[in-house]
Amino acid sequence: MAVASQNSAWTAQAVDGPDSFAVTLSDKQRDAIVVAARRMAARGMTIADLWGRDIGLPELRGTMRKIIREVTQESGLVVLKGMPVEELNEEETALAWHLTTAPLGRLRSQSGWGELMGRVEYVDDGRDWRGYTKTKELNFHTDHADTVALLCVRQGPAGGASRLVSQGALREIIAEENPEALALLNRGFPYAWFEEGPPDASGPVSDFNVPVLVEHKGRVQGVFIQSFMLAAAQAIERVLTKDEIAAIELVSQVANRPGIALEFRMEPGHALIFDNLSMMHARTAFERSDNPSESRLLYRLWYATQPPRPRQPGIAQYEDALMRAYKDPSLAG
Repeated sequence: MAVASQNSAWTAQAVDGPDSFAVTLSDKQRDAIVVAARRMAARGMTIADLWGRDIGLPELRGTMRKIIREVTQESGLVVLKGMPVEELNEEETALAWHLTTAPLGRLRSQSGWGELMGRVEYVDDGRDWRGYTKTKELNFHTDHADTVALLCVRQGPAGGASRLVSQGALREIIAEENPEALALLNRGFPYAWFEEGPPDASGPVSDFNVPVLVEHKGRVQGVFIQSFMLAAAQAIERVLTKDEIAAIELVSQVANRPGIALEFRMEPGHALIFDNLSMMHARTAFERSDNPSESRLLYRLWYATQPPRPRQPGIAQYEDALMRAYKDPSLAG
């Protein structure tokens, strides 16, 4: 375990690159993952078949306990190395990734179609608001889970660097430089639902504010998707004030300052496990390949911590509404 545990309010200039957060699987652990994934794939099992089952591998138990502590109580980030993607096909790799990360919590749906595994790759489907299926740069944002587990299966010809920033660090900087802006961010903004509003939605946007950079139970957390906030204001014909716009833009401006965000390019078999409540992530643009075997592919899993972690009420309300829209399996019956 090479992770240097630290407060969640870290900056890139204060750490020694991604190796500061690295955990490397042993050969024994890799072998156990391969055997289990192949066995389940041979039986025709999918991730959906494993939902709600205790599938944690005993060989990984101690390592996962340390990873969970680092993600939920310390720095918020682990860079996992050594996933045996070169020994498995795509279906086996998907099972392997869930088998490895299952102790993180309960798997969550990722869209209105109820998908449990997100394939982060280029897809020409016309849904530009689902940026992870495009080659363009992705600005800093959060997903819709407590914990995100992102595995690099294949990397593209160029680009596609991952970027991560601590909300705790952003809060400290903004609190010192512009406390008025921080107050607006803590108050929060409505969010657009786009095509994925919950069944009980009263309109095209949330009827409550969703905060960012808010301190809750001793840890800074928040939801931040800038385009969703701006689209919500447009949908309800609300004119944001200059101060509100400046506060929203300030988050990205600070995150993009040199030395604040960690940036590096994952290689096949490397993965990110991070606290989505207390961190934001982004991605640089990447080049496509006409060869499917060389096209960029990452597998993304979302987890809800069990037992549940403290969430600020506005954040909990937003994420729970999306899970109703996403047909989360925990809501069945």
